[in-house]
Parts: sequence; C-alpha cells; structure tokens
Amino acid sequence: MKHKPLIIYFIILITLCAGFIVGAKTLGEQGMYLAQGYMLTPALAALVTRMFFYEKKFTDANLRFGRLRDYGKFWLVSLGITALSYVFFTLCGAIRWDFTGQEFLMRLSAQFAAVGQDMEASLPPGFTPQTMLLIYFIGGLTVFNIIPGLITGFGEEFGHRGFMFPALDRVAQDVPQNSFCVLRGQDKSCRTWIALMIGGLIWYAWHLPLALVIPQTADIPLGELILNFIALGIGSLCAFIYLAYVYVTTRSVWITSLAHIVMNNSASAFSYFAVVQNQLLANIGLALTMIIAAFILYRKNALGVFAEYFHGGTDGSPP
Repeated sequence: MKHKPLIIYFIILITLCAGFIVGAKTLGEQGMYLAQGYMLTPALAALVTRMFFYEKKFTDANLRFGRLRDYGKFWLVSLGITALSYVFFTLCGAIRWDFTGQEFLMRLSAQFAAVGQDMEASLPPGFTPQTMLLIYFIGGLTVFNIIPGLITGFGEEFGHRGFMFPALDRVAQDVPQNSFCVLRGQDKSCRTWIALMIGGLIWYAWHLPLALVIPQTADIPLGELILNFIALGIGSLCAFIYLAYVYVTTRSVWITSLAHIVMNNSASAFSYFAVVQNQLLANIGLALTMIIAAFILYRKNALGVFAEYFHGGTDGSPP
C-alpha cells in the first residue's frame, strides 16, 4: 500500500494519545504532569514509523540545524504574530491590562496555597514576586524555556510538520483528476493547499483531547462553546500553514520548533499582565491574527515555496 506509512503513523499516534489521556485521567490532579508527555506523541509516532515502516527512514526528516539567521528571523516573526494577537485582544475588549501583574500573582499565590506552599517563601533570597515576574516576562520573550520548549516543540514539528504534512501532500497529489473540479489540469500547488487544510484540521483535532485533563474554570453556554470551537479551528489551521511554511522554507525541524515555542512562550509572557475579559473575543482575535499571517504568506507566493519543496527535488532537498 503506497500510503501505508501515513496510516501506521496515525494508528500509533492515536494509540499513544489515548494511553496518555487515560493515564492522566486515572492519576487525577497529578495527571496534569503526565499530560505534558502528550506533546511528544507525534514525534514518537513519527520515530517508530520512520524506523520500521518508511522506506526513506530519516533521509527527508530535515534534522539539519539550518542557517543561524533563520533562527533570528522566525524568532522575530513569531514574536510579531503574538504581539499582533494582543493588539487585537485589546481592541476588541477581550482583555484588560494589569501592568502591575498583581492579578496574575494573586492567582499564582492561590495555586501555591492550594498545595500547602507559600509562594514568597519559595523565592530566592532578595527576590520579590514582582521581580521574578519581570524576569519571567523578559525570559519568555527571549531565552527562558528554550531547551524544554524545543523538546515539546520538536515533539509536534517532527511528527506533524516533518512527517504527516509531506505524507498528506503525497496523498493529495494522488487524488484522481476528476475528483475535484478545482484540481483539473493537475494543479500540484492547489493539491498542496488541500494537504495544508487537512493537516491543519488534524493538528487541531489532536489538541482537543487535552480538554479532558485540563480543569475547566467555568460552564460555557453551548452556542459560545461552538463559536470557540470554530474560532480555534480556524486559528489552528492558519497556524499550521505558518509553521509548515517555516518548515519548507528553512528545511529544518529545529527552526520550525523554535518558531513554534516562541509563539507559545511569548503568549504566556504577555498573559502575565493581561486579564481575560471575554474568552470568545480572545479566540476570535487569535484567529484573525493567524488569518492575516496566512494571507501574507499567500501574497508572498507561499504556494510557490511549497511547490519547489515538494516537487522541485526528490526527497525534500533543494532542487
């Protein structure tokens, strides 16, 4: 079967994900720590598939470190995406700013108290909570969590962008010509868009089981829940396009992992000084940000980059 590796990848991925979720639910509150391992399931599934069921093994895995300047470039681009999202959050009233960070510190202190600990007593001598918050804010925009972040980012990128997406593109290229009227003429670029759409939706669906182990803070009306689901789905799809673009442009899973974790870390850093007023508006603002990012890539002829990557060479290497 031509696409057997992709099928095996999905089987392994689903099995691993189910195991982590069941284990996390079984452990109760401590299961949150086990849930962190969930982020590594795509890499584990890709690793096993490449080792035993994929003819090319790791020759097209793009494990090269890439160019140094690309690390700085996509670090800044990812920071820009996060900053733009917070601009939209502010404009639509999804958040209010608390530049003292006091509300965040109060929530954090309550979390420490819930497990019988004193937050201030856990700090190094001479450090105040405000000082630590500032350090973590600056670190979230720059160097903090690079190593653990790269590990979890690699977990997703090595699997989802490094293996699943190229495999989905090969499936899309094999779609019979008459299956979609838009594909008449064997438009390979258009078929790659189909792979991007399907890959983005799968990536979004892969995140959903985490809701089973993350405590929900409030009951959400069904209508709002559906709108949240749609907004997050659109945002995830467009984020998938951005990260796939980084992957094929740099031909490095490490640079893609960095771009991914910079968005995560910087979003957390800004959240120290922002209080969510309306989660739905925040999700819509995030979706709008990623739509703009995807549209810019479209205007920059991202399809041409994908076409060169997949069809210019034989194994993902530059033609």
